[in-house]
Order: sequence, then structure tokens, then C-alpha cells
Amino acid sequence: MTSWSPDLSARKGPRYEALAAAIAEAVRTGELEAGVKLPPQRELAWKLGVTVGTIGRAYALAEQRRLVSGQVGRGTYVLAPAPAEPAIAPAPSGGALDLTRNTPPAGDQAAALAQSLQELSRHPAALETLLSYTPEAGHRAHRRAGGQWIGRVGLEAPESRIIVTGGAQHALAATLLSLVRPGDTVLTEHMTYGGVGNALRLGGARPVGVAIDEEGALPEAIDRAARETGARLVFLTPTIHSPTTALMGENRRRAIAEVLRARDLILVEDDVYGYIPRRRPAPIAALAPDHVIYVASASKCLAVGLRVAWVVAPSALKARLAETIYAMALAQPAINAEIATRWIDDGTADRIVATIRAEMAERHAIATEALRGLSWRGRPDALHGFIELPESRRADDVAEEAQRRGILLCPAGSFAVDDAPVPNAFRVTLGSPPDRATLRRALDTIVAIVGSPSASDAETLRRHIV
Repeated sequence: MTSWSPDLSARKGPRYEALAAAIAEAVRTGELEAGVKLPPQRELAWKLGVTVGTIGRAYALAEQRRLVSGQVGRGTYVLAPAPAEPAIAPAPSGGALDLTRNTPPAGDQAAALAQSLQELSRHPAALETLLSYTPEAGHRAHRRAGGQWIGRVGLEAPESRIIVTGGAQHALAATLLSLVRPGDTVLTEHMTYGGVGNALRLGGARPVGVAIDEEGALPEAIDRAARETGARLVFLTPTIHSPTTALMGENRRRAIAEVLRARDLILVEDDVYGYIPRRRPAPIAALAPDHVIYVASASKCLAVGLRVAWVVAPSALKARLAETIYAMALAQPAINAEIATRWIDDGTADRIVATIRAEMAERHAIATEALRGLSWRGRPDALHGFIELPESRRADDVAEEAQRRGILLCPAGSFAVDDAPVPNAFRVTLGSPPDRATLRRALDTIVAIVGSPSASDAETLRRHIV
């Protein structure tokens, strides 16, 4: 039992409320530790010059606030402070199943984050550094870890050439905006990530699509388009192209590297999906380092909310890129890069990738079986797949019907960069459903929609009924 006796002289309001507030403050500051027994009500009433009833009301109010616990015959004891409720709440269940956002499946990422934050909490000096402005290209330790991570896919990336950014979209937008001028042409696959087009439009540049096949962009198409348009900048996703899942082979990469050198082009190589495949060719950046700006990210291979990416820039362009990236955000949130660095250093990142890789293989098998009657293109190491439809069904109509049934889909037209025709198809993300059963139900629904007559078909049938 403690001899605690607070000073209530400066506290306003009824005495019982003042005492309850004093108990709360003492618990918060540690003056009253968890498990301590408060003074008996008569004793504290005598010390404070109030009635026993006032102490009783104060103790009851403190108990309502979960500060203390009264036990009949034993007294009143201080409870451990309850953890603060998070400012954000989990997303509500229900609503549409979004198969348009390409996210890795949830696994142990939350537990890993909790452990990392707990470890960080034991180092106040490090926390102060994380809350300060970051250097223009990022902290050296974070750049070093990024280089270590990038080395896993066959690209040697010294920290002197690395810039840390707040995610791949930030990296791509800043890179493109730093290199284009109003009226410029930028070459991309004729279907590509929509964020690229948005960034180019902000800079007044015009994207021009080049032909692709099952391996991705055609070298001769890039060469011809560069000659015809005068474009100096190219954007490609050679590893797990979105939306088609194309994986560019080594010979194709070498051929594109030759085009870059012959035409003196700069390639922005988006490799955000490239850390899930177990085997893959080295990035084009490894073949033409002076002509490639390479972008790697933690979002698609670790967790989408871990907004950190690494840009490997040619020496001649690094200062220019770093200046633009810094101008767009002034300072990157170092906490994300610190978490990613810890995960890379202690093996957590490798374990998460292995778990995602295994789960995506299972989900790919489910998709292959469920979609066996459709033209389905996917890979066991991709977060998404590509479904081409028969001529009798339009992708936009299927997406509209799917939305009515609670499923969001992304038609191929959403990835078009210009007026060139795109396949009658849509991308379906396999990692975003919360579990395999939900994925299977969604795929079965898609199959049913594709197999059912469209509104136009039904009208044709009605006209032929006599």
C-alpha cells in the first residue's frame, strides 16, 4: 500500500473529479505504478480534508476510466495503462472485392513490423534521427541496404549511385519529370502502368506505345519509334509486365541494350515485380548501366504500405535526379526506409518474399484450374494474370457486370498509352483477395459472367424468336 496523497489545491471542479484526474496523471507519469494499492478511503479522506464519500466517488470514477480496480475486502489497486487505440481502424469487411489493385497477399508482415517498431523503441537516439530531415539521396545505411537488396537480381548497385525515394510511384514520377520537357515523346509498351502516363501528362510529354509480344517490348519497335519520333526516353517493365505478365528473356534484354547504346537513349527500367520470381535474367541496367535508370521497390514484394524505393542512376544523371526527387518531397520519411533496411539485414525480407512466392504459386494453381475454359495467361511468380475474352464478350461489359456482382476488374484499355488497339482482355490480381477461398469464388463468378449471354446477345435472340 502506498502513502500517496496528491495536492488538489490547483485543480478546479468537484473534489472527486479532481482526485480522479490526479490518479490519472499519477498513473500516466509512473508515480503510481501498476499493482500498487491506493490508500484506504478513510485515511486519504483525512489527509485531504474531504469526506469518505468524496474519496469513494473518485475511486469509482477512476475505475470507470480503467485506471484502478476495486476488490471487495482487499482495497483498490492501480491497473497497467491500457495501450492507446490506433488512430486508424482496420478496413471494414464487406463491399466490393477489388481485383484492380496489385498487392501481395498478407502474411507475417504485420508481426514483422511490430517487432521492428519494438526494437526501434529501445533506441531513442535512432528515433530522433528518423524524425529529422534526411539527406538528399537518403541515409547511407538505407542506400547500402538498397544496394544489397538490388544485388539479389544480378545488378551491382554501389550506394554512391542509389537514391532512396518514398515508393516507386514517387521515383518514377520524379525521374520522368526531371528528364522530359513539354512536347517530348516518351516510348513505352503500348500497354503499361497507368501512373506513367499520368506523370508524363503532368510534364507535358506524350507517351507513344511500342509493340509487344510474349516477351514484352520488341527491340526493333523501340528502334523504329525512336527514329520516327526523336524520343530520347523509354519506359519499360521487362520483368512481370503489367498487365500481360510477360517476362523478357536475356537475349531480348541484350538486344534492347544495343538499341539504347546505338540511339543514345535513356531507359527507365521499372522492376517493382522483379523480386518475386525465383529465377529471372539480370536487369537491362546490368547490361547498359550508363543508359538505364533502374527502379526497385518494397511495395510489391514486401508490403504496399512500406513506401520505399531505390533508384540506381547513371553517374551522369544522379545529381539531377536527386535534386528533382528532393524538390518534390523535401525529405523522405526515413522510418519506412529504416524498417526496410532492418528487414533486409536480418533476413525478414527474404522470408516475406519466400512466403509470398509460395502463396502466389498456390493462387496461380487455383486460377489455372478455375479459368481452364478461358484464354488465361499467368505465372506462378506473378501477382496478377491476364484473361483474354472471346469476341462474343467485351471486356468492358464483363467488368460492368462483375462490378454489379461485387467484383472490380481492370480492362486492358485501362493500360493503353495511346490510340493503338488493345486486346479484348482484362487484368485480374490474385494477391489482393484476403484468402484462397475468396479468390476461387471471385474467379468462378468471372467464369460465369463470361459464359452467360450478353445483353446484346439476348436482344438478338429475342428478335429471332417467331
